[in-house]
Amino acid sequence: MFKRFSSFVLLILICLMSIPVSALPTDPLIEAPSAILLELKRGQILYSKNLNEPLHIAAASKLMAALIALEKTDGNTMITASKDAVNAKEAMLDMTVGEKYSADSLIYASMLSNSNDATIALAEAVGGSVENFVKLMNDYAASINMTSTVFVNPTGEYDEKQRTTANDLAKLLRHALTTNIEFDTVFSSQAKPWFDEEKTLVLTNLNEMFWSYEGVDGGKVGYNDPKYQSVITTVSRGQQRLLCLLLDSPANSMYTDSMKLLDHGFNNFRISILASKDQPMVDLNIEGHDISLVAGTDLYYTHPIGVNYIQETKFEPLTSAHKIPLYKNTLMGTIKFTLTDSTVMAVDLFPDKEILPELTLFEKMKRRIFEYKELAYIVIGLGIIETFLFLYKTYKFFYRHFSKSKKKAQHD
Repeated sequence: MFKRFSSFVLLILICLMSIPVSALPTDPLIEAPSAILLELKRGQILYSKNLNEPLHIAAASKLMAALIALEKTDGNTMITASKDAVNAKEAMLDMTVGEKYSADSLIYASMLSNSNDATIALAEAVGGSVENFVKLMNDYAASINMTSTVFVNPTGEYDEKQRTTANDLAKLLRHALTTNIEFDTVFSSQAKPWFDEEKTLVLTNLNEMFWSYEGVDGGKVGYNDPKYQSVITTVSRGQQRLLCLLLDSPANSMYTDSMKLLDHGFNNFRISILASKDQPMVDLNIEGHDISLVAGTDLYYTHPIGVNYIQETKFEPLTSAHKIPLYKNTLMGTIKFTLTDSTVMAVDLFPDKEILPELTLFEKMKRRIFEYKELAYIVIGLGIIETFLFLYKTYKFFYRHFSKSKKKAQHD
């Protein structure tokens, strides 16, 4: 009986040992030809599919147009609608030529409802012309390393020369959402009233994820062909904010696939700390002094649950040889962490204590004086008094001696 039990336990242990402890989560299957799931704060990619495939994505133009308009205009600026803006393809607002509209209203109309008339009006006002505005768009794309993106128009209207990738679009959105609060506010809006002299419209965000998935705090939908749409969604839960992009997805699966990717991110990934502020990271000996280099700030990363996910840790000193003096704010180098997904994260390192050169006798006395100023003032004051008394007594001595000598001379 005992032998059978032992064999059974052994079999269980063998089975348990054969289970991979640090297996990475299985990627979900989605229909979109290109997609990405990104952790926004650190920029880590949690899922990707055809990351660098060039596609014509209408939403990319309007996102870039809105970002530039927000950076270069005040929301209260009044913009006059031109004939070209009013007569733009797929105009939605029934604007009047020569009428003035606030930049804020036009930005919301462009972003939430894909209003081409609003987008053209913004482009003309900010760039002076649509052509000049498109140049601004391409220059901006180059400045944030969107290396595979070319803009031809601000509305997203189809043009065979116009293209971007999931990777580039993620760069644009991460930059906009982490550096521009106004952009994030527009991107997170579900609805916005549009006021006109003749009517009032409610501009509604076309991304239906707002009303069907927990924690959605941003979104946009764009397309040239209604059968194949690009859906962009951000979701926050706890400390995590994930960005999900599906490009040219079949319309009948784009929301279910978005949910699959977001569930994949929230169910399988967690945020942990790589280095804590003031945590000793490297030990050094500098001119006979043992010191520890400590992290200058907290450093977090996203990783699959149960997986360390750190591929390499490397110390990179600022110089080949450190010298005294060292202060607590002396930057000594960095620790670089390379993750399994190839993300590189770094934290600056500083000495845990100050090391100053040996002082001369004069410098020591000077430091002591500055350390005990009150006592130094008393000593100096007493010294002045003693000097005054000594001079006074010396004066009196010589005065008496001179007086006696003078009287004696007069008597003789």
